Amino acid sequence: MVKTTDDQATAAFWDDFAPDYVAAQNESRLPITADLTAYLTQQNILPLTSVLDVGGGAGRFALPFARVAQQVTISDISQQMLNFAQQAAMQAGVTNLKLQHEAWSQIPPQPQADVVFASMLPLAPTELQKFSQLGRHFAVLNRAVTHTDSISTALQQLLDLPPVAEPTNDAAIFSEYVQAVRQLGYQPWQQTFTYHLTEQVTREMLVAELADELTPPQQRLFQQWLAEKFAQRDELTVQQTYVFKTLLWRVELQ
Repeated sequence: MVKTTDDQATAAFWDDFAPDYVAAQNESRLPITADLTAYLTQQNILPLTSVLDVGGGAGRFALPFARVAQQVTISDISQQMLNFAQQAAMQAGVTNLKLQHEAWSQIPPQPQADVVFASMLPLAPTELQKFSQLGRHFAVLNRAVTHTDSISTALQQLLDLPPVAEPTNDAAIFSEYVQAVRQLGYQPWQQTFTYHLTEQVTREMLVAELADELTPPQQRLFQQWLAEKFAQRDELTVQQTYVFKTLLWRVELQ
């Protein structure tokens, strides 16, 4: 049950955003879920264990985990996201998945599973003590820390644009997590997953993204750049880089 006003607002946001979020998630070409599942299996963290996926949403990580672990529980503030997870589990024939509709703030600070996991959960470093207490043996945090693409970088330099604030560019908070975990007395280790993808963009796509935000001098530079780049082609190839970092530490029962 959602209790606080802030929790209610957060739940309403994710309930409304869930269809678009899940659609984008399903279209992703990044193999992070498979790679992280394989890594945790190799580290003997997943096999024959129970997992609590905090803020697990529609089951992006929980479903692959459930193919390896004994039992996986998704805890999420959004009932609509959990509905998507349930549908996906049924379609995949996954039967060892449990759903819990609750806010992070409402989870009791005591062991809930052998492994506590979260990906992109907006935790403050001060909340890592409680997060650690949810696991009997391991705690695992996964975050996307870098996303760059070649055209955005080139245009930012050409037009003197400020860097785009992206939730996936989260290297600073990850460093704070490492420090906070060490201050709690744990010995964390890290694993990095880097992916390079390409996609095609058209002149129209770039104009729709940028044109309305530019000053007249920037507009002139932008139009010159477009004329040069699209002089003999209909599309440009964008080189994209995504970096994920996973922080892991062994926890002990107190």
